[in-house]
Amino acid sequence: MRNISKNLYSALTIVGLLVGAAAAAKADDLTIATYGGSFEDALRVEVYEPFTKDTGINILADAFSGDVGKIRAMASTGTYNWQLAESESVIAAIGCQQDFLERFDLGRLKLTENDFVPGSLIECGIPDVIYSVNFAYDTNQISEPGPKSWTDFWNVEKWPGKRGMRKSPNGTLEFALLADGVPMDKVYDVLGTPEGVDRAFASLSKLKPNIVWWETGAQSVQLLADKEVAMTVGWNGRLYSASHSEGQKQIETVWNQFRWETSMWIMPKGAPNIDSAYKFLQYATKPELIAGITKHVAYSPAVVAAEKHIKPELNAELPTSAENVKNGFPMDVQFWVDHQEDLTQRFNNWVAQQ
Repeated sequence: MRNISKNLYSALTIVGLLVGAAAAAKADDLTIATYGGSFEDALRVEVYEPFTKDTGINILADAFSGDVGKIRAMASTGTYNWQLAESESVIAAIGCQQDFLERFDLGRLKLTENDFVPGSLIECGIPDVIYSVNFAYDTNQISEPGPKSWTDFWNVEKWPGKRGMRKSPNGTLEFALLADGVPMDKVYDVLGTPEGVDRAFASLSKLKPNIVWWETGAQSVQLLADKEVAMTVGWNGRLYSASHSEGQKQIETVWNQFRWETSMWIMPKGAPNIDSAYKFLQYATKPELIAGITKHVAYSPAVVAAEKHIKPELNAELPTSAENVKNGFPMDVQFWVDHQEDLTQRFNNWVAQQ
């Protein structure tokens, strides 16, 4: 009898805890998914915590891998893991085209297209930051003067060592053409032809024996830290955090021929709690809050008015600063909306070949 009572007491305790947890999670709370890392840490400090303090709406964190199929499934089944996600612009454009993402009402956010960096706004995405894909090298392995272009990145004779690259055609093919001498402003013109795609893969094949593939931003900088590669492609925010906050001062980022693109907020079509989502987006697009993110990770705010809140000494590390932007080029979002599937299939087949 004593054991039965003890078991019953334990069961009731567990039920009580579950009920308490359910009560703590209010109906207007938001679940937000991101790619994680230093950017999510910055969002938590500069946006999530002030938002919760001011509104009482809790932010629950979830992970986002960029899996379009999962978002499409949420919209079609009505079963939602999260209400908002921080996403690549290509996903936002695909979601609009295939109608599995919400189209945002800028008027409801008290914003206009002019509030954002030109070319960054998409109907199904609210821009937050602009980041870039650069390459960096290990100054302990590469003597100065170091590499300054993608042609140099490809030059393993002059600068020996393995090269870290993202296991994706998106970005990789553009850099292969730049290494083969195509000017930045002609990359998508060339890549938009069958001959241009062949040229990009031919260029990649020259480097293939020296490539170490990575799939997450953390892996890209870890490859350099472990000296598995002498140079790597990487997101500028990850490279900045590694060299400035994580003690890896040997990492030198190259600000030439980099590609910049927009990160943005997306919402699966039909997701619940849209009122809280709009309250959050109004809050997250405040210029001073987005500018605060630059204190933690070197991404440029996509809200134009945020520029005046950024410390001048950070400009050398931001993709859209006047000194950097002229040396880079924007990703052609529509190109990758149109060609992501077929080029990914060809790329994966190419990677698998010995």
